[in-house]
Amino acid sequence: MTNLLIRLFIKDYKNIKNENVRKKYGELGSFVGICSNVLLFIIKFLVGVFINSVAIMADSFNNLSDSLSSIITLLGFKLGAKPADEEHPFGHGRMEYISGLIVSFIIMLIGFEFLRTSFFKIISPEDLTFSYSTIFILLITVIVKIWQTLFNTKIGKLINSHSLIATAADSRNDVLVTSVTILSLLIFKFFNLNLDGYFGIVVALFLMYSGFNLARETLSPLLGEAIDSELAEKIKSIALSYEGVIGVHDILVHNYGPNKSIASLHVEVPYDVDINKSHEIIDLIEKRVQSELGIILTIHMDPVNINDKRITSIVEAIRFVCKAYDEGIDTHDHRLVDGENTINFIFDLVVPYNFSIEKENKLILDIKNKVSSLDKRYKCIINIEKSFIN
Repeated sequence: MTNLLIRLFIKDYKNIKNENVRKKYGELGSFVGICSNVLLFIIKFLVGVFINSVAIMADSFNNLSDSLSSIITLLGFKLGAKPADEEHPFGHGRMEYISGLIVSFIIMLIGFEFLRTSFFKIISPEDLTFSYSTIFILLITVIVKIWQTLFNTKIGKLINSHSLIATAADSRNDVLVTSVTILSLLIFKFFNLNLDGYFGIVVALFLMYSGFNLARETLSPLLGEAIDSELAEKIKSIALSYEGVIGVHDILVHNYGPNKSIASLHVEVPYDVDINKSHEIIDLIEKRVQSELGIILTIHMDPVNINDKRITSIVEAIRFVCKAYDEGIDTHDHRLVDGENTINFIFDLVVPYNFSIEKENKLILDIKNKVSSLDKRYKCIINIEKSFIN
């Protein structure tokens, strides 16, 4: 069914890197969400009114909020696809994240309203009307929601859309919510226990929790996330594949929407190689990263003396000390500055974010002691950095 819809409504559906094709995928996912969720809302609301169940009515408004979510997601795709302009030279891709944030607040608001309604239902309970036809209808809605989950997950992963993947997770949650509602009806039928208000509270709390999680997920890229380790390795491997590149560090990636990123990194090159040759290599790396990964890349060049054996021995000693603390610790930008009585060894030390100040200070002291044991004239000047890679 999913593949059929994709083939029917999206021309050139295999070319997912094309912005227009990506937009069509987003529009298809949104339209399917709007139509199916409105239908589910009508069915569940009428059933809820008929059998006097606040849990089912709460669940129906959950579906209505899902259709509203799809409308906002659709607007997010349309606004996010707008080209760059003078005021927004990096495009409007982050509108997708903003639309997801709006949806999350709507879900939490609806959850809070039904929490209030369910509370009063517990204080003043009303009899339910049970029928197997109601159970049958609710089971159909569960099947529809399972399909929605699979549909949005597939499209979301295809086009790398946070909003559609979040929608898929919300549909999966709806499967659980409706299943709980069915359970409350069966308990009423076979045990004559009216737990509708209590289950309504469970549904409402689940709505609020789901909205909170969605807000957290969509807010994260807006605040600025750590670089995915897999993406960092791809960029690093491309740079290191060129002869004349000794090392890569300080990889930064700034996200301006799905598939819209700008990155920078430092590339170490031999200090005695012609600068024009190194610059040519750097140009090739930038073009290749943009071609293969779709990332606009800027490279800072660090000249490194690879012929000074003193640097090699010092670096080996430092990394031996670091390994005892954490495998993730790294060093770069190593330089020796000779003086009459003192030789300064200057470098950057990259430590994890969970490193305490006490641990950091002890590591620095151990490094300084280890380096001075090689030569008493050596003095370490260390610049502490935190890793940008997740």
